[in-house]
Amino acid sequence: MSASRYYYKAQLSGWSLYILISTVVFILTGTKLSFDVIGGIYLVFALGLVVSHLYRAMIIKLGWLERDIVSLIPRVALACILLAIGFHGVYIFIGNLAFGWKLAYTWTDVNLVTWGMLFFIWSLIYFTYIFFQRFRKEEIKNLQLESAKNEYELRRLRDQMNPHFIFNAMNTIRALIDEDPAKAKNAVTQLSNVLRSSLQAGEMDLIPLAKEIDIVKDYLEIEKARYEERLAVTWHVAAGSEKVRIPPLLLQTIVENCIKHGIAKLPDGGSIEITTNLHADAVDIHIYNTGTYDPNAKSKASLGLENTKNRLNLSFGKNAWLTIGNIENQLVLTTIHLPLKPTKHDTSNSN
Repeated sequence: MSASRYYYKAQLSGWSLYILISTVVFILTGTKLSFDVIGGIYLVFALGLVVSHLYRAMIIKLGWLERDIVSLIPRVALACILLAIGFHGVYIFIGNLAFGWKLAYTWTDVNLVTWGMLFFIWSLIYFTYIFFQRFRKEEIKNLQLESAKNEYELRRLRDQMNPHFIFNAMNTIRALIDEDPAKAKNAVTQLSNVLRSSLQAGEMDLIPLAKEIDIVKDYLEIEKARYEERLAVTWHVAAGSEKVRIPPLLLQTIVENCIKHGIAKLPDGGSIEITTNLHADAVDIHIYNTGTYDPNAKSKASLGLENTKNRLNLSFGKNAWLTIGNIENQLVLTTIHLPLKPTKHDTSNSN
């Protein structure tokens, strides 16, 4: 229903309610519902519709809808007083003319208070509705802006992370072409899988963990071809955890950091172990890697971790988080906590 249609229906309903209440009051007080009494009730109905509509036009023309409540109070109070005075004069004039009343205009007439109260109630209902609608539109606008901002941030952060591992992979494949053509061919296939998954991931906010694991496995196979015996990889994926939804390439980014800023710096290399633990309403992904983590270091790794945390926050709010720290035996533990059901942003096209 349009705002204007709603207004006219509200007008008719409101002033019809006055007819009903007035009629009930007269019946309860034992007043005989004579022609002039009924005529007076319907005269108030007709005048109320006309005067309140003109009052609304004045409100719009004077820009009262743009004012705050504090500045509106004295204006509305004065308007209700003036409307009551004018309404009472017209009411008596038409009543005397149409129904043969012989009423005189007196300032002590209790009806002046009644008309003032009617217009005050009308003003209260009208401005309450207008302010509620304005608040609702502003809230919807803010939600749309916040959603657009979050969507932009998600895509910006995701796009920053997608291409990072490609350059090293190309150098590795180039080196393998002469040394081991069969392995180079296999590495090209794996890189093709990663790139295809990366391009598809760019169209989605969340993908199944199983798909993310496939990307990471292909990536790690390429890196193992590069590091050979210096890189060992172990997987322990709990049954059922593969269905959890995860931002694309989020796990791959963590694993890439483990290699680039951990294992790659060690002469003897190291290992990566990826474990998932399934809980009633969440999944924990633990990534162990050889090396040490310096929380005070300002590097691309720390920037990548902050971006990853931002992506989790934008996708799940407080229901997901990431922690990283050193544990015994020169191991770094990174934990990603993900809810089984996305609750904040889930606009993925995946099943």
